[in-house]
Amino acid sequence: MRNMFRHDARTLLLIFGSTLLIPLAAFAAMACTDDSGPAAEGTVTIAIGEVPPLIQEPRRDIRATGGIGKDLSIYETIVRAPHVSPPTPPPQDHTAYSPSDLGLAESWEVASDFNSITFTIREDIPWHNNGGDWGDLTSEDVAWSFNSAFAPDSVNNGAEEIGPEMKVGFDVIDDRTVRQNIEPGGFDPTWAWLQGNAGFNGIVVVSKMAFDELGAEGFGTTAVGTGKYRVSEWVADDQVVLESVRDHWTGIEPSVGTVKIVHMPEAASREAALRAGEIDIGELSPQVINQVVNDIGGSVQEIGIARPQGFQMAGNYWSTNCSDCEGGEMPRPGWDEGIAEGFPWIGDPSDAASMENARKVRWAMAMAVNRESIIENVLDGLGRVIYAWQNILPDDPSHKAEWVIPYDVAMAKQYMADAGVADGFEMEIWVPSTFSPGTIAAAEATAEMWRSDLGINVTIDRTEYAARRPQTVDKTINVPFTHGINWIPGATSARYICAAAGHIVGFTMEQEYCDVGLSNATERSLDQRIANNIAVQDYLSHQMLFLPMFQHSANLFAVAGTVAEWDPYNSQDVLPNRPESIVLASE
Repeated sequence: MRNMFRHDARTLLLIFGSTLLIPLAAFAAMACTDDSGPAAEGTVTIAIGEVPPLIQEPRRDIRATGGIGKDLSIYETIVRAPHVSPPTPPPQDHTAYSPSDLGLAESWEVASDFNSITFTIREDIPWHNNGGDWGDLTSEDVAWSFNSAFAPDSVNNGAEEIGPEMKVGFDVIDDRTVRQNIEPGGFDPTWAWLQGNAGFNGIVVVSKMAFDELGAEGFGTTAVGTGKYRVSEWVADDQVVLESVRDHWTGIEPSVGTVKIVHMPEAASREAALRAGEIDIGELSPQVINQVVNDIGGSVQEIGIARPQGFQMAGNYWSTNCSDCEGGEMPRPGWDEGIAEGFPWIGDPSDAASMENARKVRWAMAMAVNRESIIENVLDGLGRVIYAWQNILPDDPSHKAEWVIPYDVAMAKQYMADAGVADGFEMEIWVPSTFSPGTIAAAEATAEMWRSDLGINVTIDRTEYAARRPQTVDKTINVPFTHGINWIPGATSARYICAAAGHIVGFTMEQEYCDVGLSNATERSLDQRIANNIAVQDYLSHQMLFLPMFQHSANLFAVAGTVAEWDPYNSQDVLPNRPESIVLASE
């Protein structure tokens, strides 16, 4: 942990974490054990934007166990990344991972034909005894957890990051051995990152015995993990209370006995709570965080990876070849409606004139955005200009001049006229109310530029992200919406812009470009994976399927002076993590 920034807030790199929310419900998870009570003294209180309901069944869990549960050390993953402190990104290639990093597998072996991975599970890892005595972790728990997350109807965020080639399924070999089956030619060299603790909402292992005996309802109110902290209470939209585990199998003994995670959606409430000494850690915006930590004698902790923020030009579902869709083809009702209604930003690949007109409309909208003005006047200088969906900044050696989008209203108007919409059109955009204030303000400013300079009559839908996200799964979303992903170089980013049964970002590229991007799932050369993503970016920039506004930083957490030490790991997640590394200041 360190105080990263000086008093001038303009020295901050970028901004505004957005939290992906899921539908809210209230569940309480209470510990029922004779050996209750934390293994250490002291309490730390952490405020986050949302405490989701406890959903342990992997196929139904969006970000409870794989979010709070994984990051706050309640549940564990089959492999664990080597510890990397922010802002350095975690390693992606599986060869950088080792059993010594203390995942649940004590060893693993990739088959010589790359069609399977065989894991040996550690012995004597006990389940938390909430709700009963669930014995020790077995290979059956591991296989059931992954197979549930990989199910066709799964909404598991961690599983969505993994290609279908790697999701053939897990087989139990014996009590301590499981085999992950892989389609021939489908081996993903980033599997350890995707299935470990440092990926986005990684897949955690849960107790099959507890699920079988408690049933789906009981399992949804009784948290049973193997991590360094055990749940004593979990109430959606309220708080999660954790107690440190005695004699944890890793030999790691947390110095803080009790961790409270409180639901606090408003940044202003988190700031007030920090100033009042009611919480010890809370995310704040770059505009205020330095002043707050100076006032309370605290420090700033960064977690995560910077990301581009802009508009996904939804409705342009062009490729439909989909190995995990019924019949091998992805339905695209949003595209059907958009073409029927004549949405000017949506093109028809079977009609060259339609494609070119829609491309010019998207480019016109992009050229009408004054990014420098947004960053300076809306974001108070706390942002970076970015043009690439692939999260490549203009000063990166791989950035290309043709990706640059000029601010040119005259040319934008000419493009609108060329496309037959010189007088503008009606358009809805979706700006989720649950996204960061900076993202919302930038989107509002962008909408006003489109209104005043291009005659586009923009209406803004502010539905929270969780409520409308299902439209990205059923492919009915066909209006531009704010969204950005913090890609690491070489990632298989094309999974989110090619046909799939699950969540994508509202459009799909033409198939030949999907073939290039999706080849990253099996390409073992990092240099080639990066080259593939650059080719994809060439296409995205030409078609302007992602309309960028700015790049914002990783998430910034204000840490009160009550915390003397904290050493979180870096990941794609946006939550505080590794509470076992927290040391409280002496009174």
